[in-house]
Amino acid sequence: MNPIKNALKTLSVTTTNVMVALIFFIITAKITNPAFFGKVAIIQLLEVVTSAFFYIIPSQIITREISYLYARKEINKKLVEKFLSFPFLVLPVFLLLLLLPNYVKLAIPYLFLYLLNNVMIALMIGMDMFTESAITGNFFLIIRWGISIIAVLSHNIYLFIGIWTLGGILSVSMNYAFLSRKVGLILPSFDFAFLFKHFKEGLPLYLSSAATFLSSQGDRVTTAYLLGSYYLGLYQFSALVAGVPSMVLGALGGVLLPTASFYKALGSDEKKMSSISFRVLSLITFLAVIISIPTAVLVVEKFFPAYIAGVKVLILLLLATTLPFPIGSLTNFIIAAKKSLRPFLILSLLNGGLVLLTSFLLIPRIGIMGGAISQVIVSTISSSFVLVYALRENTFVLGRRESVLLTAMPLIALYEVFLDPPYLNFLLLLSVILLFKTFRIITAEDMKLIDSFLPSKLKFFISLVKAIT
Repeated sequence: MNPIKNALKTLSVTTTNVMVALIFFIITAKITNPAFFGKVAIIQLLEVVTSAFFYIIPSQIITREISYLYARKEINKKLVEKFLSFPFLVLPVFLLLLLLPNYVKLAIPYLFLYLLNNVMIALMIGMDMFTESAITGNFFLIIRWGISIIAVLSHNIYLFIGIWTLGGILSVSMNYAFLSRKVGLILPSFDFAFLFKHFKEGLPLYLSSAATFLSSQGDRVTTAYLLGSYYLGLYQFSALVAGVPSMVLGALGGVLLPTASFYKALGSDEKKMSSISFRVLSLITFLAVIISIPTAVLVVEKFFPAYIAGVKVLILLLLATTLPFPIGSLTNFIIAAKKSLRPFLILSLLNGGLVLLTSFLLIPRIGIMGGAISQVIVSTISSSFVLVYALRENTFVLGRRESVLLTAMPLIALYEVFLDPPYLNFLLLLSVILLFKTFRIITAEDMKLIDSFLPSKLKFFISLVKAIT
C-alpha cells in the first residue's frame, strides 16, 4: 500500500476530469446559457443527494474494514458480496424522484449506477486496486464530459442524461470485472445482520453526511429557491471552478484512509502518520491556493465572460474548500483509529442549520455572495472542530511546526481576499517558502520516509522539496 503511487494514480483521474470538464464548460458557456447549465447542475446536485442519503453504509466504513482485512490477508469473496448488496436494497427509494420534473425521472437509472459504482470503488481502493479504479474513472469521465458535448450542441438535456447513463453502465461493468478477477465471480449477498451491524457502526457518519449535504449544498438549494436557475447556474459554475484545487488535493488525500487503516492494522502510530501528512499537505495546499486564485480568475475572464459576475464568489469558495484541507485530512486518521464518530453528527447538524440560516438571511440581501460567505463560516467551524477532536482523541499532536501552519492559514486567506493584486502573488509564494525554510516544517526524517515511497522516476521530487523547504 504505497500512498504516493496510489495518489498519483488517483491524480490521473482528477487531471482527466479537470481537462475534459474544462473543454465541456467552455463549449457549454459559448453555445448555451446559465439556465441550461442550471439543469446540468441539478443532475449533479442529485448525485450529491444520492451520496448523502442513499449511501446507508458510508464508504469510509467499507474502505476501512476492507483495508484492515487486506493488510492481514483475510479478504474473502463473501465479504465483498455482502457490502455490494446494499445499493440494491435502497433501489426502491430512488422512485421518490418520480415526483420531480421529467428529465430528473429519466436520471434514476444513472443515479443507481452512480451509487453502485461508488461502492465498488470503496471496495477496490481498500484492496489497493488504485490502478483499476483509475482506469474506470478516466474512462467514465471521458464519456461524462467528452461525449456529452453532443447533447450540449443539440441543447438536449435528455440526451445528456442518456450519455451519462451509458457511462455508468460501462463503468460498473468494468469495475465488476476487476473485482471478480480479484476475489472470484461475485453476486450481491443479502446478509441483513451483517449490513445492519455496519449500518449501525457507520450511522454517525451516515447522518453526518446527510447533514453535511445541507451545509455543503444548502447554499445552492437556497439559491435555486430564492433566485432561480439562472443564478444557480452562475453560482454552481463558480463553485465548480473553485472546487478544482480541492478536487486535485482530494486525489492526494483520498489515499490517506486506506493507507492509514492498512498501516494501523500493522501497528503503525497514527500520530506520526497524521503529523507528516498534515505538514506535507499544508505545503501543497498553500502553493495550490496561491497559484489557483489568479489562474481561476484568468480562466473565467478569458473563456467564460458570461460568468464574470461570480468571480468574487469564486475566490471565497476556493478559499473555503481548499485552505482547510490539511485539517480535514485528520478525519481519516480518526476513522482509521476507530474513534467515536458521533461528535461529527452534532457538528454536521450545526453546520447544516447554520448554512441554511445564513443563506436565507444573506442571499436575499447580497445575492450569491451570501451563499459564499455562508460556506466560509461553515468551513471555519468544521475545521476548528476536527482539529480539536483529533487532539482530544490523541490522533494528532500540535507541535511548534503544526502551530505555525495553523497560524498561516487565516493569514493567507485574509491576504487573498483583501490585499491580493495579481502581481503580489509571487511575494506571497516566496513568503510561504521562507516560512517552511525558517521553521524547518519538513524534516530530514520526513524526507527519508517520502523517499522510501517514491517511484524511481520521481526521485527528483525530493530535491524539489528540499529546495522549497
